[in-house]
Amino acid sequence: FGVLPENMEAVVWFLRMQTQWRVGMNGLVGMEYGVFLLWARDEGIKRRDRVWLLEDLRLMEREYLAVVHGG
Repeated sequence: FGVLPENMEAVVWFLRMQTQWRVGMNGLVGMEYGVFLLWARDEGIKRRDRVWLLEDLRLMEREYLAVVHGG
């Protein structure tokens, strides 16, 4: 699948976060946002950019969880 250039950074972050999922009794629950915020801050991502990146991650997370959990 193709990724629009303006979405590439969010997709890269989603892939980087693939080992940072919370897991419960029924499988994946959600991403560990604190890890993203620490990594992004350490890499010098500006606060305003972290906000939109986090929103994009949440969107991808919701869609991914819907697929994983059969919804």
